[in-house]
Amino acid sequence: MALRINYNFQSDFTHANLLKTEANMNKNLERLATGYRVNRAADDAAGLFIADQLKTYAISLDQGTRNAQDGVSIAQIAQGALSEVYNILNDVKAKTIQASNTSDDTSRAQIQQDINKLIDSVKKIFEDTEFNGQNLFSSGTTTTFTIHYGGRTDQELTVTSATAGAGVVAATGSASMASASLVTIGATGYTIDVTSQACANDSVKTVDDLIKAVDDIAAQFGSAQIELEKIISNNETTRVNTSEAESRIRNVDFAKEMSDFTRNQILMQSGMAMLAQANQQPQLVMQLLR
Repeated sequence: MALRINYNFQSDFTHANLLKTEANMNKNLERLATGYRVNRAADDAAGLFIADQLKTYAISLDQGTRNAQDGVSIAQIAQGALSEVYNILNDVKAKTIQASNTSDDTSRAQIQQDINKLIDSVKKIFEDTEFNGQNLFSSGTTTTFTIHYGGRTDQELTVTSATAGAGVVAATGSASMASASLVTIGATGYTIDVTSQACANDSVKTVDDLIKAVDDIAAQFGSAQIELEKIISNNETTRVNTSEAESRIRNVDFAKEMSDFTRNQILMQSGMAMLAQANQQPQLVMQLLR
């Protein structure tokens, strides 16, 4: 058995391993305190890079979903307004049929006045329906709403406002009635004139065609809403799975980490005991010097 007092290999070796165990314990404590397996690039450089990219994409998808929900709101506002227009046009249809049945031009003039008021309310709906200050039923140039629904470049779709308006035109059926109603959908104008029996009869079909045109606009907004809702559903599924992928890389497994911490704690305690024993060995030299 070799005994040296200038260098105690056993003590030095034990101390070096004790320092390693202490470093591992500090990492265990840090991970258990923060809940993260990767707290800095030094913990897992590749893992941190991938986790950060996944987190960024998940955040982007979340914002894309909110953008798409704005698009759904646009479609819902437009459909709500068109639903009111549809209800008004049903009242107009009833009045055109009423005018077709009477032979009194004075009565028809009163009916025409009622229709004009109803169509004026349609005009106001078209003029006043908006989203964030932008009109959804423009009488001139249409407005294009660009919805950026995804987390990458060019993941966009557009929702276009409808061309719709209403006003008055000169009536042709009776000299006693100065004006008839005109509703414009797209490039087509629908004149509702009940100032004569013949005009009232023609207006019955005109209102039917107008209702179909309004329903066609509603269908376009409805289709845009369906598409956006499907995109939102896919975004949410992708976001959840992306966040789960990031979590597997970044977050600590508490059961495993606690197991490692307990192991290192035991090694620390045993290392301290062995260091004390190693430091006792050079004292055996005193037995030889007696």
